[in-house]
Amino acid sequence: MTKPNFQEMSREELKKYIRTHPTDDDAIRELFVNRRNPNAKRYPYPYDMPEVEVRDIFQKKLDRC
Repeated sequence: MTKPNFQEMSREELKKYIRTHPTDDDAIRELFVNRRNPNAKRYPYPYDMPEVEVRDIFQKKLDRC
């Protein structure tokens, strides 16, 4: 079976494909690495941060829900 061309798929098509093929690393990489929003806020690796800062980040995210 040949894989679809992930670069030609829309974001929604790619998400749908990943839902049905959750172990396809190439599709996941296309969505979450290659199509990453360049303006997205970046956080340091959690193990390089004090625990209290990590908790604060998660709490702020939870408060928005």
